Amino acid sequence: MRQYTINNEFIYNESLREIISLHDKKVLKVTLMRARCLSYLFENAYKKLITREMISHAVWGERSQFVSDANLTQLLYLLRRDLQQIGLFELFVTLPRQGIKIDERFIIDAADIPPQAIQHHTHRCNKIISIGIPTLFLLIVLFFLAPFI
Repeated sequence: MRQYTINNEFIYNESLREIISLHDKKVLKVTLMRARCLSYLFENAYKKLITREMISHAVWGERSQFVSDANLTQLLYLLRRDLQQIGLFELFVTLPRQGIKIDERFIIDAADIPPQAIQHHTHRCNKIISIGIPTLFLLIVLFFLAPFI
């Protein structure tokens, strides 16, 4: 997994699927499909043109041939809307009937996230689940047995 820094003002963490504004510490959680799209755009930010077909294949894989152009348009619209909420305006520009490109005003730096950082996050989630599920089960049993005690 990678982490991308945008103009030294925002950080996008692929594994957490979130963008953090370094100015006001706002955090934006991104859906899986938008995260796939954003990651692909950042990976290919150096290209002058990222075609719609390339984006579609990166997001939907082999199923992209069955995905309509309207689905991709909607995905890009929702991604733009999300980015604006955190203060990232006009990150990518649409080139009509061709595709999109990252606006030249944005400098995107990539860094690999060490595997132990991802494992720590996963371990923490697993620990919460391993404690939470038995506790919930116990509460449900007690709730139903309470009238008989």
